[in-house]
Amino acid sequence: MKIELVMAEFGSGRTNMGGNTFEGTQRLDPTLTTFTKYFDDVSLTLYTDTEFEIVTDIPINIINVKDSIYDNNFISSAGEHRLGNRCNDYYKVKGLLESKADFAISMDSDMYVVSDEVKTLLPLTEKFGICLPENPRLQVRFDGIRGMDADYTLDEDPTRGNGMSNNMSPISLFTKSENGRKLLEYYCKEMEEHPVRGPLAMWRAIWKSGVNPYMLPFQWCVCDMNVGINDVIILHTGHKKVSDYYLEDNE
Repeated sequence: MKIELVMAEFGSGRTNMGGNTFEGTQRLDPTLTTFTKYFDDVSLTLYTDTEFEIVTDIPINIINVKDSIYDNNFISSAGEHRLGNRCNDYYKVKGLLESKADFAISMDSDMYVVSDEVKTLLPLTEKFGICLPENPRLQVRFDGIRGMDADYTLDEDPTRGNGMSNNMSPISLFTKSENGRKLLEYYCKEMEEHPVRGPLAMWRAIWKSGVNPYMLPFQWCVCDMNVGINDVIILHTGHKKVSDYYLEDNE
């Protein structure tokens, strides 16, 4: 079965919100190199507004986004610096919907795959249609109120923010799944009409569509709040604390 890795990089310089730096590393790493290590018959689709070198042996499709949907009248409570984040959150999901592969998987560039258990993402995705990782903040009210570029209010929905919040990398779609596609279509509509941080837009899409994605446990996106857990599969090494704890002995 064919797998398409979907990535989105915007802006002339690389910025990772977790505070880590990747000097001397190509812009799509560690994700590109570590992900493709474990999968065969994989291709890359990249949405971007800039040019940079990509070193890989897999097929590449680069989609140049000259005029993103957020270029004009960009407004963010968190400021102009969130423009790249919003473009990333929108286009990496749009890319999933446009994929012609059997499985489409979107990931940010600061993810480090450390275990061949990552291969189990395929049967999970085929079974449930769409998978997203749990957010270490757990509740929507925590992420949606305290998270950067969010505008959630407790009276927004009957749950008062007590639902589960998700993270945004990896997101995997079995492209034949009607429910998976429905959720991501709702998400894209949210980001087009009321753009905010990705996890909050995804919660709104979940609530409005009634589609509940399969939530992957923390091992699939280990963030700084998860440091210390075992059996890890994918590390969010944009968080320096994660990189220092899990990769120090391997560097």
